[in-house]
Amino acid sequence: MSTVVTAKKNGFEKFLDGLEWLGNLLPSPFTIFAFLFAVTAVASVIVTASGATAIHPATGAVIKSQSLFTDLGLKWLLSNLVSNFTSYAPLGMVLVMTLGIGLCEEVGLMNALIRKAMANLPAPMVPYMVLMIGFTARIASDSSSLVIPPLAAIVYLGVGRHPVVGCLTGYAATAVGTLSNPVIAGVDALLCGVTNSAMKSILPNMGLTDALSNEYFKLASCLLMVLVMGFVSDKIVEPRFGKYTGKALASISGDQFALTTTEKKGLGVAGWIGLLNVALIATGMYIPGVLLDKKTGLINSPFLSGIIPIILVLFFSCGLGYGIASGAIKSEADVSKMLTKKMASLGSYIVMAFASAQFICLFDWTKMGTMLSINGALALKAMGLSGIPLMLLFIIFVAVLDFLIGSASAKWALCAPVFVPMFAMLGFHPAFTQLVYRIGDCAANVISPTNAFLWMLLDQCKEKYDPNATIGSFLSGLFAFFVASQVGLSLLMIVWMLLGLPVGPGAPIHLPAGMLKI
Repeated sequence: MSTVVTAKKNGFEKFLDGLEWLGNLLPSPFTIFAFLFAVTAVASVIVTASGATAIHPATGAVIKSQSLFTDLGLKWLLSNLVSNFTSYAPLGMVLVMTLGIGLCEEVGLMNALIRKAMANLPAPMVPYMVLMIGFTARIASDSSSLVIPPLAAIVYLGVGRHPVVGCLTGYAATAVGTLSNPVIAGVDALLCGVTNSAMKSILPNMGLTDALSNEYFKLASCLLMVLVMGFVSDKIVEPRFGKYTGKALASISGDQFALTTTEKKGLGVAGWIGLLNVALIATGMYIPGVLLDKKTGLINSPFLSGIIPIILVLFFSCGLGYGIASGAIKSEADVSKMLTKKMASLGSYIVMAFASAQFICLFDWTKMGTMLSINGALALKAMGLSGIPLMLLFIIFVAVLDFLIGSASAKWALCAPVFVPMFAMLGFHPAFTQLVYRIGDCAANVISPTNAFLWMLLDQCKEKYDPNATIGSFLSGLFAFFVASQVGLSLLMIVWMLLGLPVGPGAPIHLPAGMLKI
């Protein structure tokens, strides 16, 4: 008779188990926002009956809440239920971005590019290249978490390094890559759409933020995180795992990343199409008034306002060229089928977006969001809490929230209606508030036990590389990446604030003087 001995868990593992249990108790994002809608509706009755008010800092007008359970409220709901959803800014941006990037994924262009980039890497450079590729691959959204970690494990194994460490490094890269990627990704468009919706209650006449509003900080953080997280992978994580001696060594061959003749042909065609797009964009910028504003240049230019359509054309044309050249697209019907398949994968997001849009619009219509932001800003000012300490506390708050709600868009849709106007009262630009949110979110993504990809990768590693791998060993390895990214990005933010640098084109840290006063 055999006895199964279960290893005793330490305090950290029990803590993570508790967070996982608590996170599993949470309902779906749709249910969360439906519940918040109901709570807001009931609260509107109570707040309106109490006679609470706030003074708008820009206009000096007295703000009073409105109850949903009145003739006016019922009329508003019936008249705006559909338009609340159709005018939800992130929805259109995500759908349009998915058409372009999704075609590239479906025809195999993204996979072929990643395999080509990872082939023949020298062993000392592997962690750094895996991180850079992982950051950039975030343009494919959550698909990167399915593709990069397994490929990184193969690369590590191929150069005699531990494959589980490669998997963890690739996973950490795709998590932090929600912010530290050098290219414009779907998450950039999605988050700025939520930010714009949240701005309306307090800054209705301010120009909208765009997908490039955090780009300067993103580029700097990408370079910093490649160096910092590469060092962590090389000097801290891998020594913990030791030298790999598992059965997977027998499977090493030199053709894991080999491209077929048709794939090479497809990449060549896609490359030329990409260059043609770049040339057309450069020409448009060179001719005054086409893509750049004649007076302000890049700021408030057609290029920035039209960045989503530009990305759509770039990726769609490259994906189409690759698909035709490689044989993945044999007829026009194939394009439609691929796009339909990719759009179908957004079903859960669209359902969440409907509930989120209703909650945000109700929160705005009742005026409670504006009142909460104004009174919250006054309380923070009375406490003397602002600047760097306030932003660090906000980062911690978002990181803790990430352990319970994994979706970046769901968390921002929850936080933005309060924090964007509240921090605007304290003088911070909405694009900067959005950036600070992203710092807390991306670092916590690394170690959040509620992320389904984490458990999937654990199962893969147990099957292929190490049958003794546990969630504890996974999280202990990822913890170093979490600390490094959280501390590194927070320090970079502090330097950015001290130097007063803009976080993106037309996106300073602080609002123009006198725009809002409390």
